[in-house]
Amino acid sequence: MPFPDLREGDVFFLDLTGHTGKSANTLKDPHRIVIVMNQRKLDNPGHKTIVCVPITSVGPTLWDTVNQRPRIQSHHYISAGKYRELSHDSLVKCEHIYTINREYFTDYRFTLENLDLKEIRVRMVNIIGYGNF
Repeated sequence: MPFPDLREGDVFFLDLTGHTGKSANTLKDPHRIVIVMNQRKLDNPGHKTIVCVPITSVGPTLWDTVNQRPRIQSHHYISAGKYRELSHDSLVKCEHIYTINREYFTDYRFTLENLDLKEIRVRMVNIIGYGNF
């Protein structure tokens, strides 16, 4: 089976119900929308794992209604008005960095705009501890 074409910023719906791995860092929900965050090696068929971050809905525990921003600095807001493919406003959880096998990336949804992609990169780099990016 050929691997799907992937680019950084592509958004996919993953169905990991058949995934056998289990660890403290395993995605809690086997059905998840994620953003591809690999900058390189995606054209290489030998590169079998993909770096990604999950998207979650904006809930009252994650959103600061007074300041109109995410409560957690590492989260990035994306609007359903900007991305019509989203059913509701969402947060990218940039502190949750996963590597998932390429074969799970079959259900493409849309691609993020460059400005949102840059903001997610900045939050990921700050989480890893490389300072301001």
